[in-house]
Amino acid sequence: MKSTLHVAFSLSVALLTVAACGDDDTGGPGGGAGTGNGGSAGRPPEQTGAYCEVDDDCFPDVAEDALQGDALCLTAVRDGYCTHTCTTDDDCCAATGECKTDLPQVCSPFQSEDGMMCFLSCEDEDVDRVDDVEDEQAFCQRYASSDFICRSSGGGSNNRKICVPGDCGIGADCSTTDDCAADLECFTTYRGGYCGLAGCLLNDDCPGDALCVVSDDGNNYCQKPCTAASDCTLCRHDGLNAVCSDDVTFAEADASGSVCLPVAP
Repeated sequence: MKSTLHVAFSLSVALLTVAACGDDDTGGPGGGAGTGNGGSAGRPPEQTGAYCEVDDDCFPDVAEDALQGDALCLTAVRDGYCTHTCTTDDDCCAATGECKTDLPQVCSPFQSEDGMMCFLSCEDEDVDRVDDVEDEQAFCQRYASSDFICRSSGGGSNNRKICVPGDCGIGADCSTTDDCAADLECFTTYRGGYCGLAGCLLNDDCPGDALCVVSDDGNNYCQKPCTAASDCTLCRHDGLNAVCSDDVTFAEADASGSVCLPVAP
């Protein structure tokens, strides 16, 4: 049985996440329903992880000099990521007004960036506290943002598992082609739209690890591969999910696997 603290964490974050997703003012750069490289329908209900362009964009609700570290806009991730320097996990959420939910945070290095910074956590112990997600990716999507993935911070011996923006490429929702990553187009015949690429003949014609699939309409499309449901909910908002299915015909006779299939209107 989960402890009272664990249950409280699950309920409070769920309620705050629903509220944040319903706020039309949470859109980032680029706006709109699409994600592409230009933003999403929302970021976390936390100040850590919020959109930013410069350091001064971050933690506006915290009194000057109250943070246990210096506010930073981490521009090494898409659309920026508000954080602050830290020494230990306890430095994250230490200031009054800094944290709005019980979302766990960790103090971690990040790739080749200097110093340690606060990040939304998807460490195993934090994911295990809730019972309504099937994996760490679904945890970040549900409680941080539908655009976020769980990944290694790249911190060497101090490495942590953190929720940060993922690559919204093939499979992202969209309203127009401008919502999609470069060289992709928006297929609006599907509910919520689907960023993809038409006219492939081989898997090598598709970007990244996308697979060339023969659609029911007789055309070939590059579609996102998947191994779990959370692969197909990434960068799809307001319940506009695709499904992970192996019931497809691949353009290459010896190809196999599963892809994220969008839902028809």
